[in-house]
Amino acid sequence: MFFILSKILGFIADPLVVIVCFFVLGLFSKRKYRRRKHILISFLLLLFFSNGYIHKLSSDLWNLKEVELQEEYDYGILLGGIISLNSTKKDMKFGYSSNRLLNTIKLYKTNKINKIIISGASGSLQSELIEADFLKKYLVEIGIPNYDIICEKNSQNTYQNALFTSNYIFKNSKKPSPKCLLITSDYHQRRAMGCFKKNKLNVDPYIIKLEEKHIYWESFVIPQSSVLFQWRILLHEMIGYISYKASNYI
Repeated sequence: MFFILSKILGFIADPLVVIVCFFVLGLFSKRKYRRRKHILISFLLLLFFSNGYIHKLSSDLWNLKEVELQEEYDYGILLGGIISLNSTKKDMKFGYSSNRLLNTIKLYKTNKINKIIISGASGSLQSELIEADFLKKYLVEIGIPNYDIICEKNSQNTYQNALFTSNYIFKNSKKPSPKCLLITSDYHQRRAMGCFKKNKLNVDPYIIKLEEKHIYWESFVIPQSSVLFQWRILLHEMIGYISYKASNYI
């Protein structure tokens, strides 16, 4: 039930949906002053959510700060949400968070992490594909040994990522306090770190930026359609964090 509700909230958190709703209300309002009011609100929202500078300020306030990493970690915990929902069993497609996977490969190849734990089943209500299996197959194909890759393929949300991964590490680690590096996107780290802390597993965050935000003069005055998508991700994450807090997941 929580999984389905999170998907509904994610849809509502799309600023474009809100903008269109106000615009439609304006078009069909019978009273002239309401029509102007709703259309004006939709226009102002469009200006706000398409402004790159405003989004950068907001995301900088939301995202966790980078921490100094240790020399080596026993586990690198890679959270799912990497492959596109359009993937099939014969054709794996990467989504906008594929830099999580690329950074994990780099961390392993540079001996920063000894083992990789891939946590994630399916992030879709309809898909039956197991993301962890797909990603493990890919890593093995590019030369990472099978014995250094661990799949946690039961979780469907961030809290379950933390719960099932923590249980595995506590059960199988030979060290009482293994060093763990949490690999996920910058906007997602706050909620993910809270979930792992709730499950009593100490992890360091490895901050991965979705996209470098270079601010130019036009970012202040020219609306940018790409920023609407970035706001959708950020708002979805903020709502997710609040709902997790209310559910005592954090």
